[in-house]
Amino acid sequence: MAGNHGDRISAAAPNRGSLTVWDYADPDEAAKAALDVYGSDAATAAAHCALTAHFDGRERDFRFWFAVFSQLKG
Repeated sequence: MAGNHGDRISAAAPNRGSLTVWDYADPDEAAKAALDVYGSDAATAAAHCALTAHFDGRERDFRFWFAVFSQLKG
């Protein structure tokens, strides 16, 4: 299965380098949203996202979702 290379997409900003979605993503906010949506299964949902990203080769996506999972399990 081909990997999703979405975490490699970026926009060049003048005098700023490369911006990605990960420059704006907040694991704390994602953890709160996951709790709102998934309730007691939020950590499982975050783990699923992290593992899917890992096996798709999306390293930054994986790190984000692992941070969300860690926040929920912490």
